[in-house]
Amino acid sequence: MSQTNLDRVLALLDLFHFSGRPDVDKIMGFFAPGGTYQPLVPIAPKQVAGPDMAAALERQLNTYHECRCEIHASAAMGPYVFTERSDHVTLHDGDKKVTSRVCAVFELDADQRIVSWREYWDTGDIMKQMGLTPEQLAEKF
Repeated sequence: MSQTNLDRVLALLDLFHFSGRPDVDKIMGFFAPGGTYQPLVPIAPKQVAGPDMAAALERQLNTYHECRCEIHASAAMGPYVFTERSDHVTLHDGDKKVTSRVCAVFELDADQRIVSWREYWDTGDIMKQMGLTPEQLAEKF
């Protein structure tokens, strides 16, 4: 099960390797009913699978394009998958390149659907690269 869960998470992250705009409907298809996504722990609220989560993903995609997830390490144990990666994106505003180191924790159910996805990253570094205040950053997620 652990390897299958890891493969499923890597397939999800592959959806973000897109020169245009990732398909939010395909991303949403990876979630279990009631599954949650928290893109920035603890600043961003948890989003529950459905319209609110899709809107949160759309807000992110309205901020950047050309996302590339560079996986540095990954591990799976039972229903949990952990990834350490660098996300390389280009901001729509000014085509500025931004890189963020991210640690993420995924929990999947028996059908390999995401029950929980939490991301942890250095908000200070991102705010500096993007020229944003904490409040402005929170609005994007």
